Amino acid sequence: MKTEGKHGWKVGIVGECMVSRTFGKSKEPEFLKIKEILDSADVCFGHLEMNFGDFTTSGWPARGDWTGSYMLADPAIATDLRWLGINLMSVCNNHSYDFGAPVILETRKHCMEAGIVSAGTGIDLEEAREPGYWEGETGRVGLIATTTGNVPHEWANLSKGSMPTRPGVNPLRVKMRYLMPEVLAETFRSYGKSLNILHVDKETGDFHFYHPSIQSSGANCVFSQSDDIGIDSICNPYDLEGNLRSIQEAKIMSDLVMVAHHFNISEGGRNETPPTFAIEFAHAAIDAGADMYLGHGWHKMLGLEIYKGKPVFYGLGNFFMQNQFIRRAPYDAYESYGHDISRLSSLRPADEPLHPGGRGPLRLVSCIIEAEYKSDGQINAINYHPVEMGVDFSVTPHRITRYTGSLIDGRPFLASGENAKSILEWLQRVSKPFGTKIKINGDIGRWEA
Repeated sequence: MKTEGKHGWKVGIVGECMVSRTFGKSKEPEFLKIKEILDSADVCFGHLEMNFGDFTTSGWPARGDWTGSYMLADPAIATDLRWLGINLMSVCNNHSYDFGAPVILETRKHCMEAGIVSAGTGIDLEEAREPGYWEGETGRVGLIATTTGNVPHEWANLSKGSMPTRPGVNPLRVKMRYLMPEVLAETFRSYGKSLNILHVDKETGDFHFYHPSIQSSGANCVFSQSDDIGIDSICNPYDLEGNLRSIQEAKIMSDLVMVAHHFNISEGGRNETPPTFAIEFAHAAIDAGADMYLGHGWHKMLGLEIYKGKPVFYGLGNFFMQNQFIRRAPYDAYESYGHDISRLSSLRPADEPLHPGGRGPLRLVSCIIEAEYKSDGQINAINYHPVEMGVDFSVTPHRITRYTGSLIDGRPFLASGENAKSILEWLQRVSKPFGTKIKINGDIGRWEA
């Protein structure tokens, strides 16, 4: 990283924006203070967990059996995000393809028109993988964005012969192996053999099942005999190499390199520890020239690691949580959540269940992050400003749509008092395994080099 002058970078970072309502006219002091913090940064990053487009012209849902929100919202929100202070956004995630390839490209267009640089999707794999560049007074920022957990038809690809490209996301695929001791492995192999669905890799001894209902997609669960019980995950070498090439390009072409990684899969439940593949990629990204790694996808905060002097944020958490306010939901959503499809004409987007649960304390809190760099490019300090989206840390709603309503507002407000303290204490706990010490001073957390 190269900087000029005596001052280094001040980088603002916010988490996942599942934002479906315009907010540029909001006047609450706790909200406007967020704008002040973000405006004070040289550059500000956020992750867009939403697509922008018109419900009447944006085509049809590209998903079928999908127990998740179908993310599509008013393009005017892009302008509001820029007004709030956000300059750079990663746009690749497990919702990028909710409305197919046309909306992927439309979302990028609306971001560009609002003055937001985006990265992570494109007309083909080359465009999806290339860095997005933002130009500012302090210098040039390069952003590489990738995603783990998408299904194959969502991956961008390259043309071959007369076959055209497929628009999509920049994938970082992973291989997961389920480890088990010999006795258990033999039971599993016997089960697969008796059903005639067992496939054994002759070279490694690993095995998986060809389930009749998903046999066309090959191996989904690979089992491996081991001394221990556990789950092991590694990055796909081809995708890893391709993303590292983009990072190396951005290192040459820009002054500050940010790497955003969306992952919605885990080794078991989404606990407090990032999966092995995320740690592998974060370290490899720093080694390739990144100045910071930004993980997101679990919708809750994970710990901070300082790796070779560079910050690794494994989980940014949510910044907006408004999937319950999406104006329209397709047939598929009602069917997936068990609604009576014979009553389809009378079903409404307000009828629950229709979206994944989002009222857990960790899904409705996060932090605005300020990363301060010295003029030589070294990280000097990181400040954490806790925010909440309508509940305190004990899941007590205090900001809902109306006094008689039930839906939580979903916009970020600065947290204070016991609420802020609880959020920062969580951050302390999940960062401790990485040897990272975060001090709490009033309503702000701080790490110092």
